[in-house]
Amino acid sequence: MVFEPRCLGPELEWKESGGQWWGYALPVPLFSPQPMDTLKRRFFVRWLWVWSAAIFISSPAHQAAALDFSAEWIVKSGKTVVRAHVNAKDDRWRFELAQPQGGANIIIVRKDLNASWLILSNRRQYAEVPIAKNHLLRVSETMEGELSREYIGAELLHGHPTELFEVTVSENGDQRHYYQWITTAQRFPVKTVSKEGNWSEEFQRLMFVEQSPFLFELPLRLDPVSPPAKIQH
Repeated sequence: MVFEPRCLGPELEWKESGGQWWGYALPVPLFSPQPMDTLKRRFFVRWLWVWSAAIFISSPAHQAAALDFSAEWIVKSGKTVVRAHVNAKDDRWRFELAQPQGGANIIIVRKDLNASWLILSNRRQYAEVPIAKNHLLRVSETMEGELSREYIGAELLHGHPTELFEVTVSENGDQRHYYQWITTAQRFPVKTVSKEGNWSEEFQRLMFVEQSPFLFELPLRLDPVSPPAKIQH
């Protein structure tokens, strides 16, 4: 029995639904007894926690649009910066993290299947989990809770003609203000920045081209991350 001096993230609670086992994150005490043979499995759990906590950093929501595109996605919140290459096709998208966490570096979201696949490339494993709200890619012009928008002017940004707006939204009863650059052709929010400058989301190297459907399928010869033995039949 080994006692770890720090929390590596949540455990997974496994529940059966529709004939499949789903993993849900549960909090772990700061000091908890860890059998040695479970430590490797918890590298994946740690990444799942990091993804949920960091990759989608309190972003003001937009509704997902049916577009094919690829881009370098950059989200900044305070001193935290998250980067990922993103491919999107209609109701499915793929994120490749610039800095893998715990060996896992890819997430594929399939709204048509109501599932997300978290892929640990180095270990050739994956886990299928329900789509969480913070797994959704939000790329429409209108922001959630939008109260008003004021046109400021036209600007060429990353090679795309855009229109710059100041947008006022309601968040948790408070009014927030953002600057938003929208492509004139696709009406795509290529960049959004809080007026205070402490949060931003940006799509660089943005290309509106058809994406291969194979990008949104599970790679071959991956093993599923198994639920704990006590619930296996």
